[in-house]
Amino acid sequence: MVMRKRSLMLVAVAMFFVFLLIPAFVGAWEFEFQQAKGIKIGILSREEFRATFGDNPDIPLIDAHIIQLAEKLFKPYWVRPHEPKEAIDEESREYEVGVLFAALQNPDISHSTRYQVDSIVSVSAPPLPKTYTSGHFKFYYTDSDANPDHNVTEAEIIATASRLNSYWTTYATNFKEPKHYLSGSVKMVDVKVYYLGAGLYGETSSSWNYINLNSKLVVKDACKRRTTSAHELFHRVQYAYGYISGTANLKWIVEGTASWSQKYTNETIRDYMGRMNSGLSAPDIDLIVSRSYDAAHFWVYLQRRTSWSAIRDVWATYQTNGKNAKAAVNTVVNSRLGLTFDGYVRLWARANYIKDLTNASLYDYYEDETTTTSCGVTYGPLSHVPATTRTIYKTTKWGKNDSVKPYGADYYTFPIASDVTNINIKIDGEDAGNFAYYFVPIKDNAYVSVTGTTSTDYTYSRTITAGQWHKIAVVIVGGSKGGAYTISINACIAGKWVDNYSFVWILGQTGTTLSGTVNTGSQCGVWNVTGSYTAPNITLRATNPLPIESGCCTAFTYTGTVSGCTSASGTWTQEGPGCTGSGSWSMTKRDAEIALPMIQYDGPTPCSSR
Repeated sequence: MVMRKRSLMLVAVAMFFVFLLIPAFVGAWEFEFQQAKGIKIGILSREEFRATFGDNPDIPLIDAHIIQLAEKLFKPYWVRPHEPKEAIDEESREYEVGVLFAALQNPDISHSTRYQVDSIVSVSAPPLPKTYTSGHFKFYYTDSDANPDHNVTEAEIIATASRLNSYWTTYATNFKEPKHYLSGSVKMVDVKVYYLGAGLYGETSSSWNYINLNSKLVVKDACKRRTTSAHELFHRVQYAYGYISGTANLKWIVEGTASWSQKYTNETIRDYMGRMNSGLSAPDIDLIVSRSYDAAHFWVYLQRRTSWSAIRDVWATYQTNGKNAKAAVNTVVNSRLGLTFDGYVRLWARANYIKDLTNASLYDYYEDETTTTSCGVTYGPLSHVPATTRTIYKTTKWGKNDSVKPYGADYYTFPIASDVTNINIKIDGEDAGNFAYYFVPIKDNAYVSVTGTTSTDYTYSRTITAGQWHKIAVVIVGGSKGGAYTISINACIAGKWVDNYSFVWILGQTGTTLSGTVNTGSQCGVWNVTGSYTAPNITLRATNPLPIESGCCTAFTYTGTVSGCTSASGTWTQEGPGCTGSGSWSMTKRDAEIALPMIQYDGPTPCSSR
């Protein structure tokens, strides 16, 4: 019995020392990196992992794929500086790093994979023997590395520390204290300074207690050390509001507001305008799924119409509403502007065009037409959104098939010839999509009015005096689904019409030539239609595809006039054996699909009187 107790004691002691040697566990569900200091991740249950990251297809679920991603993101420090500049200026790659560390929280991933990632990350930074502590920040840096790109001076570190501490105060006062760790009673964030490569300015993650800053591109640059430091620290404010790096479909708010923070803290430097211009230059992008830094103008315009505190309120609402960013914006814009999320997107899309008109007023950005040179780089003015342009002449008959992304926008500018007196612009959106259309007549580069609709199909018809407008702009905004659409000019008759006898006419128009079908009901069915339209006169001839023995006439003809491309009226006659009737007709345009009863008709009956 004594021997057995002694054996159990030895086993217990051995297990205790083995546990001390394992670099993984701090508590039951945390893994702390031992080589790459400052990283701690929670290992989630399967249910928690699915709830937090299950809708993100970018997160690798296989050990080998996680290792591949880590090796791609964290090249050894002696390799990365010699790689070519990234195709896209990364700025912070907060999401990409977040995806990696989200994958490591999967309980089905082996511990050996976590140890290997620890090792990979640890050799991505060179030795950083020097430290400098100021306020809430402890810097790790070098001034004597064999690669001079890694080296910075103490004066450059002090200047960066001064900026970061000022941002800490601003964010803690007006937003939240950035996510930090405690060193005694002091709230701290570590800052590692070394050359990250030619395309990466800085990075941080919700699993880290530190920020990486590029020695050459940021700390040694008097402008970038201000704006990039503000950007990276604002990510840590986002973590304080509960955002977890690697969460799907949030780059539009995460990188968008971090880019906005550069304006909030350093408006005079203006490098955030580069992010705005990248978004303005590509307006038809899915806001929620595909935008990132290029959503900066979404947030800059929200500040323009409200104040900087609207961005704070969005993040505060995100923290309390179940981490739903779109719903958080909806709450804030409803409170401040009386708009829904979709309504604000439509306002923003209009502003991106109208800002360049002389009377833009609240549609304008404060930055518009501003040019600033900071640290040798020129920023501004704001870009014009790209627009399809087509001049409207009296004889113009033009159309285009296109599509718009969810919460994206397409723009059209139609200069108007001086003798044009009728404007007809028709937009047909696919039934499965959702859209908003805005029509903006312009004279002398000032808008006259803004007319909008959320109808899927819509015809904008106006009679003007010669020279009354110089051009008209059309803004097509995608809703939550967007979709395909057709836009056409002066195809006044094209579309669905219903007459006073409940005949359903589906008409197409090429120039002055009309063609299509008319459904005359169950007795004589669908007839072929040809005709002509020279405003305001219209002729429609319907011919019977059935033999005369069917009891239906050979043809009937409508002649009359069209009013405003939305209504028409005139007289009709029949043709064929026993078909001698005549009378009057009227019809209205019905762009939206409608259900019509199939009944017996009284009027220009296609059936003979025999």
